[in-house]
Amino acid sequence: MRTFISNIILPLPVLWVFMLLAFIQYIRKKKTSSRIFVVLSVLWLLVISTPFVTDLLVRNLENRYAVFSPEYLQNKKGPVNILVLGGGCTDDKRLPANSQLEAGSIARLSEGIRIHRLFPGSTLITSGYAGTSNDTPHAIVAAKAAILLGVDPASIKRQETPENTWQEALTYKQMFGDSATLVLVTSAIHIPRTMYLFRKAGLKPIAAPADFMVKNEKRKSMQYWFPSAGYIKEMEDAVHEYVGLAWYKVRLVTVKQPG
Repeated sequence: MRTFISNIILPLPVLWVFMLLAFIQYIRKKKTSSRIFVVLSVLWLLVISTPFVTDLLVRNLENRYAVFSPEYLQNKKGPVNILVLGGGCTDDKRLPANSQLEAGSIARLSEGIRIHRLFPGSTLITSGYAGTSNDTPHAIVAAKAAILLGVDPASIKRQETPENTWQEALTYKQMFGDSATLVLVTSAIHIPRTMYLFRKAGLKPIAAPADFMVKNEKRKSMQYWFPSAGYIKEMEDAVHEYVGLAWYKVRLVTVKQPG
């Protein structure tokens, strides 16, 4: 149901609805209402393909948690687990593992490795199942990529079965408990929903956002202000996160946070 709702209110499906209504009204000889839907279609296309609204929605999610700093663990004692959430991959055997990861996944993994190197003795945990089109779980592909990038295999663990973020939280708690300090690495746009779900699972993670979409340097270029398909993708990701967060807040309303 969550996926269905998210899909029907994505930017392009809404655009197609406006265009379809314009066509239907034109066929019905209702020219005024047809023109209204044509205008709405054009305005909506401008909204979703330019940065004005898109960046506002994305930035609101990405700026809720700061980039991870070593100071966050300055007074922490005991083991440190760095959990890098799954973000998509292929298991194309022609490619090295790092090239099998999608752009967002490699950005998450590189941030996880950066933090892992800041804290010798920490454990890097990769996560994610195989999906519907792969034979190899994302967790395995990410772990192989980490090894290629210089991480000691002995310091890597995997959770290969979770299919979504809520399952990743529950699986982590089942496999590793809640005694170690948990640093949670995922895309910045995804971090608010992730932190909410992990706290609902009884964990106390430290956020480590990566893979930022909105970057200030883009504003220095004139090209930044022109319509682009890239902004439509950003809008889709933002809608997916807002719907996902709202969905889980309703679904998990009876799940009490500890303490």
